Amino acid sequence: MTKSTATAALLFFTLLVMTAGPAVQASETVFPGNRVTARSIEGALFVEASPEDREKNAVEADQRMEPWKVAMISAVLPGYGQVYNKAAWKVPILYGLLGYFGYRALDYNDSYNEYRDKYSADPDGPDASSYRSERDDYQEKRNQHIMFLALAYIAGIIDAYVDAHLYDFDAITEEGISGAGAPSSIYSPSVSVSMKF
Repeated sequence: MTKSTATAALLFFTLLVMTAGPAVQASETVFPGNRVTARSIEGALFVEASPEDREKNAVEADQRMEPWKVAMISAVLPGYGQVYNKAAWKVPILYGLLGYFGYRALDYNDSYNEYRDKYSADPDGPDASSYRSERDDYQEKRNQHIMFLALAYIAGIIDAYVDAHLYDFDAITEEGISGAGAPSSIYSPSVSVSMKF
């Protein structure tokens, strides 16, 4: 595996983690001899929110910015959307990627300029083919890292937009599950959750 392939794989994995999040799979096990009805499961998961909770959620929703505004501010200030959407743990990842790819692009650009100048000074010399080969190699690496830098920057904006758009969905889901009471029946299902990466 070449260095650029490993870097591309690292970028892809990081972008996947930032945008998709972990895949969660829930499975239901019904104990033998117990009969669980769909109504008891529905009653456990979907509980009517109290008027106070609805009012609190409405006030919070009115104070939230539109997703496109969060994305536009994130375009000017990378990481803003992640902090705004209460996912600040993504900011070091984003800045780490931006810093790494930016630094490597500048480093490769300096090496490219050095070998370009050496080749331009003596295009017919004994080391000219070596200088030209090194110049072309550093130019390709520089261009790849500039592309990775742009992809990391765009991924940060997309992540901010998607998280802002789905913020209310997450709040409703958490409210429905945390506010759920036990089913009226004494028979209840056992639910296990496993994470797959």
